[in-house]
Amino acid sequence: MVALSAGQNRAASGVAELSRGRVRLRITGADRVAFLHGQCTNDIKRLAVGQSCYAAFLNAKGKMRGEGHVIRLADAFLLEANPGLGPSLEEFIITEDVVIEDVSATLGEWLVVGEAGTALPAKALTFNHPLGMGVISDESMTETVNAETLEVLRIEAAVPKWGEDMDESTIPNEAGLEVRAISYDKGCYIGQETIARIKTYGHVNRQLAQMGLTGERVPSRGDRIFAEEREVGQVTSATRSTRLGKSLALGYVRREFATTGVKLKWNNETVEVLRVCGG
Repeated sequence: MVALSAGQNRAASGVAELSRGRVRLRITGADRVAFLHGQCTNDIKRLAVGQSCYAAFLNAKGKMRGEGHVIRLADAFLLEANPGLGPSLEEFIITEDVVIEDVSATLGEWLVVGEAGTALPAKALTFNHPLGMGVISDESMTETVNAETLEVLRIEAAVPKWGEDMDESTIPNEAGLEVRAISYDKGCYIGQETIARIKTYGHVNRQLAQMGLTGERVPSRGDRIFAEEREVGQVTSATRSTRLGKSLALGYVRREFATTGVKLKWNNETVEVLRVCGG
């Protein structure tokens, strides 16, 4: 069981359930700091107890094994992450004094969206999330934002999701994670050589972008994006935004087309690049 510090009694306009799609890992042992620091792209050594940061976990070629928020506790780290990252981390434990425990069954995870409406549990760990405030607790919260609504909010905010917009074929810079997840001053970690080379030479070959469509139809994952007759991208996730009155898609496009205002084509409909993710 993870010891939880008392959380502040903040309010929210809505609460979404994240427990089913994410895992909570408790990392302990005398070598936990050095081990986790060498596994991820962000500088976890700078975290004080109770602080957190977002990070990617790479293979030797700079492609993602996973991603998540790292929360520092007094005697451990708590990592909320994509399913499958735990076994991947275990493979790198050789002689290090590190123990990774999946505590997902005893700790739930929620996302508080907005500023008013629902108080946090008396005891909770929190972390910054692009859509609001992440909450981890052994007490339950009432879900008021369903998965469909959360997906609309996510795509409206151009936030990439593991398994949809990024996976084991993705370099974090392609998904727009550079500002959120990468420290260029932290020292060595797995995949650093690729990330450093991208910074030196200044670009990746494709970038995740948010696109708006002129018609009412919603693209499907894997649909191709064209410039004239040339295929230049692919949809990764999409939705219909009632608030904006248009269909939106996230997808990878070649870097020469990843510019706000560029017009492309999907299924004979005009697609406009609204923004580059992370930019």
